[in-house]
Amino acid sequence: MGRRIALLIATYEYQDPGLRQLTSPAHDAEALAEVLRDPAVAGFEVTTLVNQPHHVVGEAIGDFYRDRRGDDLALLYFTGHGLKDEEGRLYLAMSNSRRDSLLFTALSAEQIDRAIEGCVSRQKVLILDCCYSGAFGARGTKGDTSVQALERFQGRGRTVLTASDATQYSFEGDQAHGHAAQSVFTRYLVEGLRDGSADLDGDGDITLDELYSYVHDRVVEEMPQQRPKRQDNVEGRTVIASNINWTLPVYLRNAVASPLANDRLGALDGLAHLHRIGNERVRATVVEELRRLTEDDSRLVSGAAGERLRGLVVRADADAREQGPGSAAAKQGPTPPSPTPPPPAPARAVSRLAPELPPEPHPNPVPQPRSRAAAAFPPSAPPPTPAPTQVPDRSTAPTPAPAPARSLVVPRSRHARLVIAGAIALAVAVAVISVLLANGGGGSGSNGSAGMASAGPITPKKGFSGAGDRIEFSADGKTLAIGDERKVSLWSGSMATPDVSLDKQALRGFSPNGKILATQSAALTTDGVEVRLRNVATGKTVTVHANGGNVVTAFSADGKTLATASTIVAQESGGDVPVQVWNVFDGKLRATLTGHTNGVESMAFAPDGTLVTASTDHTVRLWNVTSKKATKTLGGGGGFFVYDMVLSPDGKVIATWAGDEQPVRLWNTATGKLITTRSAVKPRGVFSPDSKLFAYADAGGVRLWDIDAGRVTQTLRGAAGPLRFAPDSKTLAAANADHPSTVMLWDATTGSVTGNLPGANALTGLAFSEDGGTLGTAYEKSQVSLWDVSRYS
Repeated sequence: MGRRIALLIATYEYQDPGLRQLTSPAHDAEALAEVLRDPAVAGFEVTTLVNQPHHVVGEAIGDFYRDRRGDDLALLYFTGHGLKDEEGRLYLAMSNSRRDSLLFTALSAEQIDRAIEGCVSRQKVLILDCCYSGAFGARGTKGDTSVQALERFQGRGRTVLTASDATQYSFEGDQAHGHAAQSVFTRYLVEGLRDGSADLDGDGDITLDELYSYVHDRVVEEMPQQRPKRQDNVEGRTVIASNINWTLPVYLRNAVASPLANDRLGALDGLAHLHRIGNERVRATVVEELRRLTEDDSRLVSGAAGERLRGLVVRADADAREQGPGSAAAKQGPTPPSPTPPPPAPARAVSRLAPELPPEPHPNPVPQPRSRAAAAFPPSAPPPTPAPTQVPDRSTAPTPAPAPARSLVVPRSRHARLVIAGAIALAVAVAVISVLLANGGGGSGSNGSAGMASAGPITPKKGFSGAGDRIEFSADGKTLAIGDERKVSLWSGSMATPDVSLDKQALRGFSPNGKILATQSAALTTDGVEVRLRNVATGKTVTVHANGGNVVTAFSADGKTLATASTIVAQESGGDVPVQVWNVFDGKLRATLTGHTNGVESMAFAPDGTLVTASTDHTVRLWNVTSKKATKTLGGGGGFFVYDMVLSPDGKVIATWAGDEQPVRLWNTATGKLITTRSAVKPRGVFSPDSKLFAYADAGGVRLWDIDAGRVTQTLRGAAGPLRFAPDSKTLAAANADHPSTVMLWDATTGSVTGNLPGANALTGLAFSEDGGTLGTAYEKSQVSLWDVSRYS
């Protein structure tokens, strides 16, 4: 890991009588140096220069940037007067600077910019806390009220933060009027780092994005005329410090201490999220909480916690092997000493207030794909493919020749728009799997053992790496979006290079017509998060400020309305989690829907405009957006707890579930009545596009429930989740239960296998294009492949 080096320059005494003597820079530099040096906070090697002449400071800056390495984090901070000459060039005033001779007595922004440009470090931070009360040259410059410091420091690998660009002072002749304001900017910089309050997403790390957002909001609140500025051009995020006061969030402490088993069960998702985004301290705390929950008095909770814990351990081992002993950490940040763990959650009283349903045999979750994939893209030449490992064949039937495919390799995260989430499994290289299944008469007793069908392997062709871990196609077939929690890229045509790269954005999805892309800003503000709606064709962006730290989104069927809601549980028990409804074209808030008292896990609009939301408060609510009222509430009592849901495409049926080892329930949207309760190995399921079938996995395979007939019409033995129907509703893609890396293509009408797609790692997600000719598959270890399956669907 590289070094963390900081050079702090403070000048507050000047030989030029026209430059006001300042008082705050001395205190600013001292306070910032102290917090940056603290090994528990930031761990920088800090050098401070106070009231030095320009040649001494210039030489120090030159040495500072020249001696760096590529993985160093270099931070340069200046506090003092900023000056402009008659041509508008920016200078930083040193102790010997003269306003009538800036070129020879001050440091020009151009010189500093050239030094930064010549530095090989990939993470360079420049912080300017300048007083511009003397910003004009000796003869003054009329009508110029902005210093525009950011324009002087543009370039790759750097982040620039400034206290303000506005002069905010009048200046006549050789005399400045007005007193230099104390540095509110640096005060909040230090405060956010020292007490950890700038850790806006609660992951235990403070990034530059978070630090800027924290400081900006507080400075503007205290001094509305001062507007801090930022620009950056860096890959990934820059961790500036650790939150030394981090503890488990209140909502999770309350949940794990709750006497209700379903509350404790609901805390597992929050703990897993923290483990995924958190630093070492956060992950250690999560593991400890999960270990406590494995001894829970509820078998449901203890079993699910054990599965989560085993998954985290397996993933950590796999990541360690992947990185190797000499690899750098994925996130460069301070390495604080092992902190004292936060106090354990208070002991909970054993209670049976929440009825518990009998557990099913396998608690592993299978998230449903949330994306709608669209048109296929031109194939490219295949990369080298390793020789497959032979596996026992269940059939002697002949194998058809492989069909063409396209692949896309991207890094891993928790879940994807096509679906990236799920179980950890050993990597299995699979070549040929031929499965014989039959139609057993179309009834619930169908076992797939009669009626021969042959299926051969299809080979992927093209691969990309480093693009992200979520994928979604636009409905018009023109654009492919790939992203993760930190970046999004848009692809089209041959996909040789991305058309657009959106840094510090998380993918949320396309509008139904494919014209608008929704992303969430990776950085949080003090009052929520930015959701950006980008016109794919023009690049024009509308920004809405949604409540919550992480949001789920849903577009209306006509693409004119967006709904957002926080997935984060309310800070206090019984707090409100509003659902916000926005105009897509101008970003104006149309409605706020109140009633949920915990985080919202999923939402969808029905074709008639009804909004359906599922929350960890155990309810699904149906909303009339115009009246802002909930028209129906499902669950919430009698043991019918729900946490998540999926809506049929026609909006007539809702499938709900309450987590691992819980049944899937189907509800009539119009009446709110329960249709059926289906025992499922894993939660979730998927509706066919024509809304006639609902597919779900249980111990016997995958069942196809006919909505109109009210019974199971096919049992696909040997199949498992994830699941995805093709647009024709006749082809179903599913994982192979015995070989999780292989996708099986099934004829939903006959129950026979038509094709196999062998992968190298465990399958986590599926998505068909709108024409059914392309299937996207996602695997562990961040591989996404695009397959040409037109001959099968």
